[in-house]
Amino acid sequence: MRRKLPPLRALVAFEATARHQSVKGAAEELHVTQSAISHQLRQLEENLGVVLFTRKGRGLSTTKSAELLLPRLTEALDGIADITSEVGPDKGKAIRIGALATPALTVLLYELDNLRDRLPSDIPVQFRKIEFDDGLDPLEIDLALQIAPKDLPGPEDWVTELLTPEVYTAFAAPEWLAKRGFDACHINVSELGPRDILLIDSDSEQFAQIEQWFKDASFSLADCWTFSHHIWALEAARAGQGIVASTDVVARNYVERGELVPLNFPDFISHWWYRLLIRPARQKDPVVIEAAKWIRELINPKTASLARKKFM
Repeated sequence: MRRKLPPLRALVAFEATARHQSVKGAAEELHVTQSAISHQLRQLEENLGVVLFTRKGRGLSTTKSAELLLPRLTEALDGIADITSEVGPDKGKAIRIGALATPALTVLLYELDNLRDRLPSDIPVQFRKIEFDDGLDPLEIDLALQIAPKDLPGPEDWVTELLTPEVYTAFAAPEWLAKRGFDACHINVSELGPRDILLIDSDSEQFAQIEQWFKDASFSLADCWTFSHHIWALEAARAGQGIVASTDVVARNYVERGELVPLNFPDFISHWWYRLLIRPARQKDPVVIEAAKWIRELINPKTASLARKKFM
């Protein structure tokens, strides 16, 4: 029999909001934005055809429909959590690794052989893409590589370990340098054109630092190529289209393959850090321990190696 069920995320958002009597409280518990919670609540109300909350001053008040739904839904979600802890991947059936797209595509996926050698051959490994502001679902992820401001607390009920800050350096392809007649150790900013610069337009902190690099230049950063994703800007640089500001971790493989070289611009250290998140229920699982070591070794080491190579 096919069950007619509302969206699970909407039910979880409702249950948390009703317990806290607050959208803010639910957002903090689930590690998502308040607008995401509000969207899920509207979706659930439309699905059920009832009103679940009314405004009460600055807070919320549950309707009779919500009061009828809440206790049984809480019991059901608790039951799901109990069942998954008993028969899910905690029993060694699988390991689920969450990561942002940029470090996954530039670091982790190049080192799968290393991870394969560390884990039993009968353990399935699943990689899950996460976003900067995603709440980590313990039903979907066991450990995750995330990037966040250093002073931002980790998600509640997850073990959080800071790894290394993002260190930005300027890079360009050897072919581009040769074509323009530039030496990587001695680039005169006044000789650059606006579209020699490849910007990642999602990081305002990076913008401020790049403006310092080019503060004496005669062009506006608004005239530069801009990209909404870090990988796009890196690939444009690799293809010989100009200079990109990237982190030492992300650009490391490009440098080691000889596709990019670091330039003589000053490095700057971001207040965003790579951090490792581990679900406590699997913190002592040998498989998770090995996967966590793999991530630490890929993100932490050699982060100073580019600085050593920079002016060799």
